[in-house]
Amino acid sequence: MHRLAAISIVCVGVIGLTGCSTNPTVQLDNLRERFVAAGGVCSDWGPIDAPLAPAAKTCAEGAALVVFESTEDRADFIKSELETNEQIRARTHVILSNDTWLVLDTLASIVRVMPALGGMISGRNGANP
Repeated sequence: MHRLAAISIVCVGVIGLTGCSTNPTVQLDNLRERFVAAGGVCSDWGPIDAPLAPAAKTCAEGAALVVFESTEDRADFIKSELETNEQIRARTHVILSNDTWLVLDTLASIVRVMPALGGMISGRNGANP
């Protein structure tokens, strides 16, 4: 019991010293780790230009991972993607998003990772932000 309490104190101390990262690059790395752990595939990735997003990368296998500074920026980005993205318009890809991140990938991939990642699906026949 004392060992558990000591571990808890150390963990709280480390969290208190480091805090939650607001660094977009770290947030994007964390999103990629969670995406892969949930069953997504992202063996290699590179930067993409994503308006309103401080960090965005696309995986070699096709998924796009994006983080935002606000839910408003995320909502604006999703609205634009729903109107202009040809893969979404063709109904082959959808968006899984939460407050300040999103993943754009095939419907099969999003259905596989959603239980672990949480979030809301947006697509041509899905919910809107």
